[in-house]
Amino acid sequence: MKRHLILFLLMLHQLVAYSQTEGHVTGTVKNAKGDALEGLTVTLKENNALSAVTAADGSFHLHHVPFGTYTLLALGVGYTTEARTIVLAAGNSEVLVAFTLKQNSQALQEVEVLGRKETSYKSEYSFIGTKTATLVMDVPQTISTVTKELIEDQQAFTLNDVVKNVAGVNQYSSYDDLTVRGFRNGYESGFRLVNGLRSGYSYGNGFFRVPLTVNLEWVEVLKGPGAALFGDINPGGTINMVTKKPLEEDRKAVSFSVGSFQTMRSTLDFTGALTVDKTLLYRLNVGYENTKTFRDVNDRASFIVAPTITFRPTENTTFNAELVYSNFNGYLDRGLPIQAGDLYALPFSFTLSQPNDHFRVTDLSLNASLNQKINDQLSFNVAYMKFAYAEDIKEHRTLNTFADAPLNTVMNLRYFERRAKEYTDNLSAYFSYAGNTGPLSHKVVLGADYVKFSTDKNSTMFEARQQLVNGKAVPLTFDLRNPVYEIKNTSDYIRRPTPQFFIDYLNSVFHTTGLYVQDQVEVTDKLGLLLGLRYELFRDERDYGNGEETVQQNMLLPRAGLTYSVLENVNYFASYNQGFRPINPRYIKFPERYGRGEPFENEQSYQVETGFKGEFFQKALFATVSFYQIEKRNTLINTGQVTEEGNPIYRQNGKARSRGMELEVTGNLLPNFNLNANYAFNRTEILDADVAAENGMVAANAPKYSAGLWAKYTFTGPVLNGVGIALGGNYVSRRRMEVQVNAVNTGELIWDYWPEYTVVTAALFYHVNKFKLSLNLNNVLNKRYFVGGYDYFRASPGAPRNFIATVGYTI
Repeated sequence: MKRHLILFLLMLHQLVAYSQTEGHVTGTVKNAKGDALEGLTVTLKENNALSAVTAADGSFHLHHVPFGTYTLLALGVGYTTEARTIVLAAGNSEVLVAFTLKQNSQALQEVEVLGRKETSYKSEYSFIGTKTATLVMDVPQTISTVTKELIEDQQAFTLNDVVKNVAGVNQYSSYDDLTVRGFRNGYESGFRLVNGLRSGYSYGNGFFRVPLTVNLEWVEVLKGPGAALFGDINPGGTINMVTKKPLEEDRKAVSFSVGSFQTMRSTLDFTGALTVDKTLLYRLNVGYENTKTFRDVNDRASFIVAPTITFRPTENTTFNAELVYSNFNGYLDRGLPIQAGDLYALPFSFTLSQPNDHFRVTDLSLNASLNQKINDQLSFNVAYMKFAYAEDIKEHRTLNTFADAPLNTVMNLRYFERRAKEYTDNLSAYFSYAGNTGPLSHKVVLGADYVKFSTDKNSTMFEARQQLVNGKAVPLTFDLRNPVYEIKNTSDYIRRPTPQFFIDYLNSVFHTTGLYVQDQVEVTDKLGLLLGLRYELFRDERDYGNGEETVQQNMLLPRAGLTYSVLENVNYFASYNQGFRPINPRYIKFPERYGRGEPFENEQSYQVETGFKGEFFQKALFATVSFYQIEKRNTLINTGQVTEEGNPIYRQNGKARSRGMELEVTGNLLPNFNLNANYAFNRTEILDADVAAENGMVAANAPKYSAGLWAKYTFTGPVLNGVGIALGGNYVSRRRMEVQVNAVNTGELIWDYWPEYTVVTAALFYHVNKFKLSLNLNNVLNKRYFVGGYDYFRASPGAPRNFIATVGYTI
């Protein structure tokens, strides 16, 4: 008993001694008038895990702060950031700080080019909804955001790893290929924006290369058509990737990771001022990954370097320029073949790729922008981006037929070699004016956009479907029951004539110009209106060889919406948006080459949406609930089949309708409890199909139900201080395959489905001084599942259980 008492006293002594190495920081945040500022963030620059959100009276509390010297930051959207140096020591364990922040009318506009200082899962503002910096609460359309803090906590390295955090967004396949509110967004049905400008990602051949997240500040999705702002766009939503911008204060962060599948990864993020007066800022992001992946014959190495500078010669002028170089060296994963109609007959690592195949990609982009404040009411913005994509590919891939149908165990193959380059040019310029007409307050945007897409005429390709064996032409096949992986002698492959689709591809030159006007009207303190109109002029510049006129596709695109403040922290919104996507002119000019006797038509759509947006827990938590209907006409569908000449065969559905609701919650329930949760219900029906059997069916790869969760808790007590845990997961209901497949034995055409799945993730974190240690475990239950796919020839399996461990250092 005495021995136990001594041990207890020793432990008590240690706890008391430990508690005496910590202090507390309290204080208030007010504006220049002395009014309390609610919902602002107060954090330690040296340890972002120790942060607080100001209460209604402007007060904040930071508990269990280890003794030391810190820089305490008070920051919030629309206010200048204030910093104070504080010292916690044995004789000074309680520190009281009073902040007085100045309002900054340009803070929202400048943050797009100066960098985001907040360090939470929640982003209060967006450019994508109005082309001006506007609080998300005041945009009458759903906007979902995934910040770099959530990206980092989940160790999400590609865009596909990020979108699982957004309601109503799912993978269509393993490429840069998504489903947004029931509609496919990728390949010929969508593209990605970077800083509001059209990139080469997702469109054309760039569709096969999934963007990296190394240099991203956040990823945002504008739900529904964004055509009134961005022209030809997908009706389900617009995905915008906002890159990291330079910060005034010096920050340097490096990380090193190892994980499953022989994965090694490293990132670097440096930023700060290059001049004493901070008129010239810089940021440098570098990332590298080398991994074998969970798929056989699918090794890859990815590298990205992204230097950025910001120059502010005057208070009214801000110039930003960034260069992004990305390189990929690996294989093009065409997916998992389905043997004999059994989705689980083959291991998920099974592939058709051969050892001497390769997929090498280089993409390079230059993005420059200028923000010029002319006076207190008028500003001018201009931005330019050039995006170049180059690929070198050799691959053995399916011909989308079985040699032994309907047994479906031996696949017909095609061999491809392709060297191609694509270029995308953007120029966007607009004036923004803020003023009043009587009792009405206006924010008017008047501008024009120009986009040009072209291919390099020196691009070339080689295709074979047969090879010479003992002087005889033999089809290329692959036996799924007895696979052979070897270095192929492709010199015996029989070259086919260059297919017409590739000749048409070489002539793929088009440009589009958009003229638009928009007015955000504040009618009363509670009621706001948004009115917009855009005229899109699409032209191609093709050499048809017969002197005929080029194909033109023009469209007038209106937009209208309202917001009404139901409560101080809750807004009701409703909107109407019209959509438009011109199709490739070759489908209009030469439809017979692509399996149709009459010209294809461009795609048109509209969305009506309503819902509520709210901020809770002193504005630390943001929530949106929305209800919508989207109708799309003339959906272009790749059947997966090819003509004898090698051209893809397309069809076009007359009408599809999407109806659903979404719920999203993101932010902080407590200063040390981060949350991102989403739920989506969607039913997208085919109402007027080109194939009668498809009428009344749900759209391909459009789940009826989906949900996601990520919850992170950081301990602040004396024993576990700096330790954090996270738990999350995703649920996706079953989805229809894109095209009909042949039933085994009977050969009958049927619709098949990818099964529903639930994947669980977990993570452990530890912050100690300037080090951060993290361990992420994905697919904890080792679920076998499909993220999507097209048919029995090209399924996209999900990764089995895997881990990634990271050590990071930040100063």
